[in-house]
Amino acid sequence: MPAKRGFAISFARPAKTIHYLNDFGDSWDHVIKLEKWFENTTSEGLPLLLEAAGRCPPEDVGGAPGYAEYLDAISDPAHPEHEPMRLWGPERFDPNVVDRKALEAAVNALSDVWKPRRRTTRSK
Repeated sequence: MPAKRGFAISFARPAKTIHYLNDFGDSWDHVIKLEKWFENTTSEGLPLLLEAAGRCPPEDVGGAPGYAEYLDAISDPAHPEHEPMRLWGPERFDPNVVDRKALEAAVNALSDVWKPRRRTTRSK
């Protein structure tokens, strides 16, 4: 991982919203919302990938504005940056293709190290 990459997560327990800042240089800001908390569940197999949409942008694309420009350039052969961007990025990049197996493998790897703690009630 390059030195400039990193992350920050802020949440309250139990988290309703998690803000995840990935790659401090390009400032990819992700907002993860907890929609439902299930009581009486085991931690085995958690976290779990339920849904995924889209493909991760190429490394060092320049954050959200750079990614938008990259998508414009590769999708329009008349764009002045079409050829340089096409050669720079991954071959046959399609932003709508989801590599579900790779994402599931990454999420499953997290389940080995991240186990939710049981919620406890505090006595006064």
